[in-house]
Amino acid sequence: MKIKYFAFICFVSFLACTHKMNPDKYKKSQIIFGSGGGFTNLVNEYHLLENGRFYHKRSIDTTFTELNKQNFDSVKIIFAKTKGLFDEIKEIHEPGNKYYFIKIKHDSTTKELVWGASKENSKAKAKDL
Repeated sequence: MKIKYFAFICFVSFLACTHKMNPDKYKKSQIIFGSGGGFTNLVNEYHLLENGRFYHKRSIDTTFTELNKQNFDSVKIIFAKTKGLFDEIKEIHEPGNKYYFIKIKHDSTTKELVWGASKENSKAKAKDL
C-alpha cells in the first residue's frame, strides 16, 4: 500500500514538473522585450516573469521556449529599473523598418515603448565611426 501511495506521489510530482507554463496566461507582472521588422518581419520576443522564469518566442513559433531561470534578486532589480523607465518615459512609438520594443505587463494592463532606427540616427552613427 505504501509503495502505491509513493508511486502516485512521484507520478503527480512528475506531471507538475513537466507542465509547460504559458507566459500569455501568467497573471503576475512580466517584462517583454525584443525586436522585429526588416525584410522577413520576424519578431523575436523574450518574456521575463516576476517569478524568475525566462522565455523566448519567435513570431513563427507556436510555443514558448524556456530559457534559464533567472536569479530572484536580479529579477527584482530589473523590474524596479523597468518600472522606473516607464515612469520617466511616458510614451515612445517610433518604429522603423527594424524596430525594438519593451513592454511591462500586469494583469490586463500593458505599457509599451517602441523605437526604430531613423535616418537621423543612422547618419549620427556613421559620423561617430
